[in-house]
Amino acid sequence: MATANLISCFFPNFTFIFLTSLIPIWIWWEFIYLEDDHPEPKSMLLFAIILGLMSAILSYFAEAKIYQYFTESNYSYYALSAIIEEFLKFFLIFLFIFTTRYFDEPIDAMIYMGFAGLGFGFIETYLNICSVMINPPSEANVYLLGISVSILRFLGANFLHMLASVLIGFGYAVSFKTRRLLPFIYSFFMAAFLHFLYNIFIIRDDVRLLIFPILWAVFFVTLIEFKIIKVKNGRLGTYTSN
Repeated sequence: MATANLISCFFPNFTFIFLTSLIPIWIWWEFIYLEDDHPEPKSMLLFAIILGLMSAILSYFAEAKIYQYFTESNYSYYALSAIIEEFLKFFLIFLFIFTTRYFDEPIDAMIYMGFAGLGFGFIETYLNICSVMINPPSEANVYLLGISVSILRFLGANFLHMLASVLIGFGYAVSFKTRRLLPFIYSFFMAAFLHFLYNIFIIRDDVRLLIFPILWAVFFVTLIEFKIIKVKNGRLGTYTSN
């Protein structure tokens, strides 16, 4: 990638790319935030987004390392990539947030994991819009293309990362309350499988559109999960929210 082209992603186009990447994230931010009856500090939610962004960077290097052992169309590669991405999102949130006093209710696991998913989706969207603006189709309006990418990812990849992360958060919340590992393991692999399905469907023209009703079905499941956790909600240990 030419340096001059790469610079065009930051100057003078940084504001446009940043905003078109941020708006879909902000919409899902509002959805997750409103599900919490005792909202977390916004600084911690922003931290969760940053951790999600960091997990995307780590995932990139991890997947680049294993890519040499697979062909591009190999389903095993897509499955392993899904597991790596979901694991890193959870691991960073577990390490830097779940071990702090800001994790004081079961629903917080779903909230923080959801925001990590938004951070992951944000950097992917930014890079996708950047790529379109660097190498647009001939005579295409790069700004309209950028907006189109933002809308598609709002309904697709950003939606996926948020849903998969919330599913993992639900499993962790149940495991934390019941002191049983199985709910977390089950939720983690369900989230990874959903991610795997998305990866496979999105590259196949014959089934690509089927992924959207699947995502919306999972979305309604997450709404039920939020209600379940709210009913069973309670303080954890001696932690207290600020």
